[in-house]
Amino acid sequence: MRYLTQSMPIIAVILVGFLPLPGFAEQELVRKNSAEGLVLTAEEQRYLQQKQQLSMCVNPDAMPIGKIEAGKNIGLSADFIHLLAEKINIPVLLIPSQSWLESLQLAEQRQCDILVLAMATPERKKFLDFTDDYLSFPLAIAVSNKQKFISRIEEVLDKQLGIEKGDAYAELLHLLYPAIDLVEVESLHAGLDKVSRNQLYGMIRTLPDISYALQNQYIGELKIAGKLQQQSNLGIATRNDEPLLVGIFNKAIAQVSEQERREIINDWVVIKYESATDYSIGRVAVGVFGLIFIFLLYHYWQLRKYNDCLRCLSITDKLTNINNRLKLDQQLDDALHLAQRYQFDFSIILIDIDHFKNINDKYGHLIGDYAIKTLAQLLSHNIRQIDTLGRWGGEEFLIICPGQTADGGLLLAEKLRSIIDKHSFEHFAHLSCSFGVAAYVEGNNADILLKRADKALYKAKNQGRNQVFTSAEPAYPDD
Repeated sequence: MRYLTQSMPIIAVILVGFLPLPGFAEQELVRKNSAEGLVLTAEEQRYLQQKQQLSMCVNPDAMPIGKIEAGKNIGLSADFIHLLAEKINIPVLLIPSQSWLESLQLAEQRQCDILVLAMATPERKKFLDFTDDYLSFPLAIAVSNKQKFISRIEEVLDKQLGIEKGDAYAELLHLLYPAIDLVEVESLHAGLDKVSRNQLYGMIRTLPDISYALQNQYIGELKIAGKLQQQSNLGIATRNDEPLLVGIFNKAIAQVSEQERREIINDWVVIKYESATDYSIGRVAVGVFGLIFIFLLYHYWQLRKYNDCLRCLSITDKLTNINNRLKLDQQLDDALHLAQRYQFDFSIILIDIDHFKNINDKYGHLIGDYAIKTLAQLLSHNIRQIDTLGRWGGEEFLIICPGQTADGGLLLAEKLRSIIDKHSFEHFAHLSCSFGVAAYVEGNNADILLKRADKALYKAKNQGRNQVFTSAEPAYPDD
């Protein structure tokens, strides 16, 4: 990929969706794009018919995430919005801007209906709704070639670090690390220029953004010194004064296949970064001291390998090779912490195999184990990378879905239910599951959230099984 310089017209729009809107049926549910399986309500259909087209704002200089060049949007954002516009069946117009900060201002002024590839923050939620996340990239730090590897951001809190104005993590990093010395810059390239001139220690941005810039302009000058634990979770931001829009895009996102997602990412993202450890044994002294050094190094490597294996075994279910109850408890605590501190949405899905005792009684426990292992594979292959799947116990599974609202969790659960229901199993004709969905609401702890999901699951079983139910979302278990 060649380096693209910025070219910004004063007034320009680009058509992203090309299909005309069909006529609207009056029944409650109307199927559109039957090949894709997208279903909109009559109210959503009328809303789109009245809109005729949607307007969007993007980051004008953030390759490979996106860029405006000659009045056109290119990059991941362009390819994803083109795909979603085709699924929704509506044109989308580009509203040009000079910076990501200006795009946010245009969205707040209601001059654009959507922001493409945006991350939710408490400040942005004042004027925007956010869909389920469909892309997630780690943050990285670019530094000069002379600097050492950075494994944790805590190592450089005393250094001046650049971040683009309007970047979601400018707000979140200040909340997480009050002592951090962040310097806001106009763009990624402005920040990297300051790093190359030693005016900043490093520049923070998503790993693909920095990798793309370094491969096209700063070869030999700068390097990616490390990936951070923090992730940039991206979705579509929609104007919150037209609340139907976020539900429409959530339905379209749920129809994006993993293959479509990977093809778009692979077209734009090529990442190289410095490894964490540089082993160099070329200068080992001769004789006994050299042998001792090699022995100790090998012993350390062996201990580390066994510790990693033990750590993996401690959080992995032996039968299915997915997360066990211990790991799920840890992930659920992390999700609750983010939700309580930053108002991030997340949902959980509790899954139980229908009539599992009959399978064991009729076919034996080995076939029962086969059913559990096959179901674990089906679930893991059809959830997002940022979701956490684990075996909750026996024939029960739990999925933790960061960024998912109740509607998003319901859509994912229904998708999984349908896949399982249609799957051909090797040793028996059919297997189905019941699903209980619960989205986090303020005041919930882990016990309350799980109890709500469990109640929804048993409602699904009592209503005939092979169904999905969501909780009524009480604040406390006895409400």
